[in-house]
Amino acid sequence: MIEQTDEKKYISLLADSTIKYLWKNNATKNWFNEIILDKTGVDLSNYTLVDGEYNSGSDFKDYRTDLTFSDGKNSLINEINRSESESGEVKGRRYLFRRAGNSFSSGEPYKNDRSTVLVMLNNYKKRGFEECKMATYSLFSKELEHSYDDLKICEIYLPVYHEMSYNNLSKIDKRLWLFTCESYEEMYSVVEDDDSLYIIQELERLSMNDSFRDEYDTELVNRTMMESLKDEGYNSGFNDGFNDGFNDGTTKGKQERNIEIAKKMLNDNMSIELISKYSGLTVLEIENLK
Repeated sequence: MIEQTDEKKYISLLADSTIKYLWKNNATKNWFNEIILDKTGVDLSNYTLVDGEYNSGSDFKDYRTDLTFSDGKNSLINEINRSESESGEVKGRRYLFRRAGNSFSSGEPYKNDRSTVLVMLNNYKKRGFEECKMATYSLFSKELEHSYDDLKICEIYLPVYHEMSYNNLSKIDKRLWLFTCESYEEMYSVVEDDDSLYIIQELERLSMNDSFRDEYDTELVNRTMMESLKDEGYNSGFNDGFNDGFNDGTTKGKQERNIEIAKKMLNDNMSIELISKYSGLTVLEIENLK
């Protein structure tokens, strides 16, 4: 039996666990699928959500995908970047190339007959192009004068949608506006269509589900810690700094990282006990961060 709680917690759309749940019934699945179809042209109706722990071939666990959808031949990768840093772009693109390469059997010649699409839902604005809502890329070889249309990247910058007037947005862009909301009240203040209202109600129901909340909180903890690590490696030069960002540094540097992790967890309304467990800070130290 699923345990329920009387305490309502805000469940964001910007989480793997949330999207996985939405994929479980047709009403919420179609709501999400229509976003992907509008922005990429890929219809996920006949796709299945495959193991999110699929390893692309890298030794780093962090290079595993967030959400991968497949119809047995074509793939769509949905990468969620809750951090306000661009460091996740490196991970996403490397995974895209590995996933595309692994779709061919050993020794099989390259063919343009299957697609791999990366969709990045970013919680930041594109550096240098702060008004850009979405950027799409495909690969082109100048030497071969050949376009690789089977590999595509779609980057969506969610804060830009959220800063726009909700009423002036298209149906799909209104849905993207909801991804960076911080409360149910904020969502209800603008949403009028039945499909999106149903999504909010589902999120509220999830907030009362202890099993889901455990999964959701665990994801946020792991993501917060990993994004802190990625940012260190990214800012110091990704290839050389990824492992060094975790292993090197003085005690002071580690303490500063733990404080940043704790602050992010506080912003996600996690319990003091959980924050203390994963950040290593004392309850008093965490209380002083409020």
